[in-house]
Amino acid sequence: MESFRLLIVDDEEKFIEVLKDRLTRKGLHVKAVTSGIEAIKLVEELEFDVALFDVMMDKIDGLELLEKAKKIQPDMEVIMLTGYGTIESAIEAMRSGAYDYLSKPVNPIELELVLKRAAEKKRLKGYNDNLVENIKLINDKKEIVGESQVMLNLKYMIDKVADSHLPVLILGESGTGKDLVANALHYKSCRGDNPFIPINAGAIPGELLESELFGHVKGAFTGAHTNKKGLVEIANQGTLFLDEIGDMDPALQVKLLRFLDTGEFRPVGSTMTKKTTVRVITATNKNLEKAIYNGSFREDLFYRLSVVTIPVPPLRERGDDVLLLANYFLNKNPNNKKELAEETKMFLIEHDFPGNVRELANFIDRAVLLSKGNKIYPWDLIPSLNNNENQYKKYISLDDVEKEHIIDILRLTNWDKPEAAKMLKIGLRTLYRKIEKYKIEQ
Repeated sequence: MESFRLLIVDDEEKFIEVLKDRLTRKGLHVKAVTSGIEAIKLVEELEFDVALFDVMMDKIDGLELLEKAKKIQPDMEVIMLTGYGTIESAIEAMRSGAYDYLSKPVNPIELELVLKRAAEKKRLKGYNDNLVENIKLINDKKEIVGESQVMLNLKYMIDKVADSHLPVLILGESGTGKDLVANALHYKSCRGDNPFIPINAGAIPGELLESELFGHVKGAFTGAHTNKKGLVEIANQGTLFLDEIGDMDPALQVKLLRFLDTGEFRPVGSTMTKKTTVRVITATNKNLEKAIYNGSFREDLFYRLSVVTIPVPPLRERGDDVLLLANYFLNKNPNNKKELAEETKMFLIEHDFPGNVRELANFIDRAVLLSKGNKIYPWDLIPSLNNNENQYKKYISLDDVEKEHIIDILRLTNWDKPEAAKMLKIGLRTLYRKIEKYKIEQ
C-alpha cells in the first residue's frame, strides 16, 4: 500500500492498537488516540490525508469530531466506523462530508481498500488544485534567446543544474531575464510537469508575504475569512521562484531558512506543522554580500540559497544578440510586417541599454505601433529623434536623446525614481535636476 498519513480515533484501546500495528507494517504513518479531544489536538498540530473515526464515543462523538476536524483540515478524507444501530448516523456523516462508512467488526481487507481509495482521492484533489494554479504558467513557457558566448555559457549552466534538487541563486541587473532562467531551470527538470510558482519577494510587505508563502488559517488576522494554502504548499513537488530575494523582510528570512532546512512550515495563525517538498530558486539584482555587511540580509540564508549561483549577463555584453532579440520581439506580433532599417540595427548594437532586455522589448513594441511604412527607424524607437536620416546621423540633439531616455527609464520603472537613478547610473539628486531641466511630468 502506498504510504500516507492516517489518524485513527476509537475508544476501544485494544482495537486501535491492533489496527495501528497492522497498518504501520503496511507502510502507513499512523497516529491513534482514544478520544475526540485528543484527536482535535492532533488535527490542529499535524496534517493527515485520511482519518478513521468511530461514531459512538464519549464527550465528543464521531459526528461532532467530523465537523470540527473538517473545519481545521477540509481536504482530509474521513471514514466513519459504525456499530449496531448507528447506520443512520453514518448516513448523516456522509451528508456532512465523510468519504465512506464501514460497519464493525471491520473486515481488514475491506478497510485497507477503502483507506487506499480515500488517500487516492485526497492525492488527486491536491494534484488538480495544483494543476489549476499552474495551468497558466505551464502554457506560458518562455524562450531564452541568444547565441553570444555568454548566453551559450548560461544555457550550458542551466542544462547542468536543472535536474538538481539544490537551491539556485540567479544574479543579474534589472531587465536581464532572471525570471526566464528560473522558468527554464524548472521546465528542463524532472519537476517540469509539476507547479512552477513565482512571486516577487520585494513587492509584498513582510507580514503579507508570510501569508502568501505559508498560507493562513481563518481568523489569523483581519480579512482572513477562510483558510488559505500558501505557495510552498501549492508548489509541492515543483519549484518556488522567489524574485528580488534581497528585499525580503529580515524576520521572514528566518522562517524561510527554517523551511529550507526542514521542508516544514506553519500557516499564519496555526499551530499545525505541515511539510512539503519544493525546489527553491531565488533571484536578485542586489549585492547580497554588501547587504550581509549592512545587516539587511542573513549570512546563513545567503549560503543556503547560493549553493548554485547563476549570473545573467546584461544586454550590453551580448553583442549581436540584441538584433536576435529585436527580431524575436517583432515576430511575436503575428500581425507585424515591419522590419528593422540598417541604421536601426547599428543604433541598437551601439545603444547601452541600461534597462536591458525589458528596455529593448519596450522600444520594439512602441516602434511597431507608431512607425510609418514597413521600415523601423531609430526615431521610431525614440520619438524625439528627428525623422530625417541625415539629420539623425549629424544633428541629433544630445539633450533630446537624454530626455527621451530618462522618460523611457522612468516609465520602465513605473516612475520609481530611486530605481530609475540606479538604472541610469546617476545620483538621485542628479535625476531630479534633469527632470526639472527637461520639464518631465508623469
